[in-house]
Amino acid sequence: MRTSVLLVLALSVACGCAPFPELDAVGPDTGPPPRLLPIDDLLQQAQGAPADPGPALAARAARLKARAAALKAAPPPA
Repeated sequence: MRTSVLLVLALSVACGCAPFPELDAVGPDTGPPPRLLPIDDLLQQAQGAPADPGPALAARAARLKARAAALKAAPPPA
């Protein structure tokens, strides 16, 4: 048991010291940063504001509450 733990530890240390040339070649991007665009142009391209979901959600909640009340009032099936 002890030798297997030491073997696994030694192998993991050996793998940690291995060189990885693909990763070593990758460095920080030295190119120019991307150009920032004004938000106004992007907002004008949007198709408009989404509809307010408040009334539809309130109506659905009322229907669900009425259905729950009806289920509570119904006698249990025999």
